Amino acid sequence: MERRRGVELTPAERQVRRRNRKLMAWVAVPGVLLGVAALAASLLVSGGAPAPSPLSVPAGYQAVNDGVFAYSVPRAWSKNLAYSDDTGDLDYSGSDGWAGEYLGARSSAPGEGERPPASFADFGETRPTAYTIGPAQKINVAGATVAYRYEITRPGGFTAVAINAWQSSSGAEIWLLVHAPEAVTTTIVSTLRAG
Repeated sequence: MERRRGVELTPAERQVRRRNRKLMAWVAVPGVLLGVAALAASLLVSGGAPAPSPLSVPAGYQAVNDGVFAYSVPRAWSKNLAYSDDTGDLDYSGSDGWAGEYLGARSSAPGEGERPPASFADFGETRPTAYTIGPAQKINVAGATVAYRYEITRPGGFTAVAINAWQSSSGAEIWLLVHAPEAVTTTIVSTLRAG
């Protein structure tokens, strides 16, 4: 066996290195080009549209938006990280109530009486709690293709309002659960809009 000096490569090793570099280029360049094309397509589809704004932000309220839907909640409320995550759940709460949101996607419009997402059993509770959902009432939500309003009850006198809205152009669906005094609930629901 021959010993090599330093880091010199033999002609055969140089040839293998060149061949490996060409192979890596054939693998890497199309991947990079595909990534750039996907980014460009995403920007074109979204049109660079700004995030939606609520229909209004009354005095003492702040805007909340998830990129597709927007609404207003009391300024004193803050994002509750215990119920918010990267998979579509968002929660704002304060001493007088809370609003919990689930954002998802679907290819067809929801119908009356569909089951809310599993996170509804968690919002506002220390452990999942069973609830009853009342009958659907069709309502208008600005920018949404279809929307329904429900009353949610739990044992012990708990009541809340749930809104299920869907936007056909994006396929985005929101379930918004609001447990607050009636005037606050009415304000939150009346400011809801799809972008």
